[in-house]
Amino acid sequence: MEPIKKIISKNIKKSGLAPKVEASLVVESFSEIIAEVLSPKIAKKVQAMHLKNKTLTIACLSSVLAQEVQLHQKKIINRLNKKFDKTVVDKLRFMT
Repeated sequence: MEPIKKIISKNIKKSGLAPKVEASLVVESFSEIIAEVLSPKIAKKVQAMHLKNKTLTIACLSSVLAQEVQLHQKKIINRLNKKFDKTVVDKLRFMT
């Protein structure tokens, strides 16, 4: 008998939803990583909005927060890519 995880994975790939599911997981993972890299307090004021063409769009409550995240951009991107074992994010785009 095949494990349910494997069956679900196959069906997601077949249906063409795999990129959208992966994008959602990247957005969700950003919150965890930003809390680790900067702080949980900052993570509450910064949110990943969507992933498109390997560009992760980030909404920040202020330009100061955007600059703080931008200073750690490489570290954040590296952690996301490492978590997914491939290049899922090339750059961050900021909205304030």
